[in-house]
Amino acid sequence: MALPSNLSLANRLLAILPPLDRAELLAQCDMVELQAQAVVMVAGERMAHAWFPVEGFVSLALPLEGDEALEMGLVGNEGMFSTSLVLDAPCAAFSCRTQGTGRAFRIGAQALHRQLASSAALGQVLRGYAEVCHRQLARQAACLKHHSVEQRLARWLLMARDRAHASELFLTHEALALMLSARRESVTQCARRLQLRGHISYSRGYMMLLDEAALAQAACACYQADRHTYEAWWSSLAPVHLTSP
Repeated sequence: MALPSNLSLANRLLAILPPLDRAELLAQCDMVELQAQAVVMVAGERMAHAWFPVEGFVSLALPLEGDEALEMGLVGNEGMFSTSLVLDAPCAAFSCRTQGTGRAFRIGAQALHRQLASSAALGQVLRGYAEVCHRQLARQAACLKHHSVEQRLARWLLMARDRAHASELFLTHEALALMLSARRESVTQCARRLQLRGHISYSRGYMMLLDEAALAQAACACYQADRHTYEAWWSSLAPVHLTSP
């Protein structure tokens, strides 16, 4: 799905807001570049900003012992990070690293809180989105325990495609191994099997999704479940007349 030419409508959370609420929020935002593999938020640190991507996407990771981390989700133009600010938490729950370059609207933490206090519609949208994220995070924990690396790789590639809005992905096996909490060798073997079936084509640092329907069949059910959770919530907002007090 192509992004709208009007970037103020390119982020789905912003697009569903009433025009006045959206304009007031965007007046407090800066447009920033999301550079490749940049850490834009560190778990446990105080949050100075929230981001609404319009292009590109980031991964959310939970730090473990040493340099290890557990990837918990992806955020693109369907959402925002960090939802912790919406819930009045002072520190970030996850570290965020860009996986696809692009742009995002960025707003300061205090400015976001002022907008939440003045816009009932914004609060309804962002708190609803935070609830969706919590449900998806719970499913991710179960996915890591019960589904194979190949199933999770297929799911992750589809999630990345949805947020990159492209079938071409620039990802190394090292990055995929980190995202999947798996050994690089395991990811390479799974990618090779997907390529032999004609689902993908890959070379170092590059993947092309060739048969996305077949890839969806190879993915675990968590991919479609997460999409349904988000789309059902977002659709429920569409007929509602969101207004500010």
